Amino acid sequence: MDDCTNIVTMTDHSDSYTYRARLQQKLKQQAITQDDTGCWIWQGQLANSGHGKLKIQVEGVVKVVSAEHASHIAFLGEVPTRHLVKQGCGNRLCVNPEHLELLEI
Repeated sequence: MDDCTNIVTMTDHSDSYTYRARLQQKLKQQAITQDDTGCWIWQGQLANSGHGKLKIQVEGVVKVVSAEHASHIAFLGEVPTRHLVKQGCGNRLCVNPEHLELLEI
């Protein structure tokens, strides 16, 4: 993922639908579904915390975000200020949007 060609980019807010579709595709390509739990297990890079991570670029700024954060953006929309995304299923590698919860900080 250190290669810039792997960064999902959005140039402006009018590109939001296309950006989210590309991010959804990237997440689906990098995950394997567990039939018994319904979890989408992230197969990409991992952070020291054991959570998935990936690079996204919004309006020219590259950020490394958790895979669950990226999944929330892609499938459910932007993460509100002062909120974190966590997996309700308890699996740190799960990026299934149906398993994601927002926590206010």
